Amino acid sequence: MEYDMIVKVNTVYIPGINDEHIIEITKRIKELGIYMQNLIPLIPQYKFEEIEPPTPEDVEKKQEELGEVLKQMTHCRRCRADAIGRLEHDVQDKIQL
Repeated sequence: MEYDMIVKVNTVYIPGINDEHIIEITKRIKELGIYMQNLIPLIPQYKFEEIEPPTPEDVEKKQEELGEVLKQMTHCRRCRADAIGRLEHDVQDKIQL
């Protein structure tokens, strides 16, 4: 079944945990027809609070690698799973859920 929509997959980049296999995730989501991937650096908290997050340079390098496989979102700094609307045009308050 095919739908007329654009799908983006957020992927959290956790050094020492998933950094070596994110490329496999990217290849798989491309196979599934995903349009774009957003690589999000770890925010160290809870069980991951002792893990050093990737540097901006690490993220950029990984995005370049992944970009060889699938379009990467590079303009986003932090994502919110509950965001509705376009960048800089959040319409969360206007939607009744």
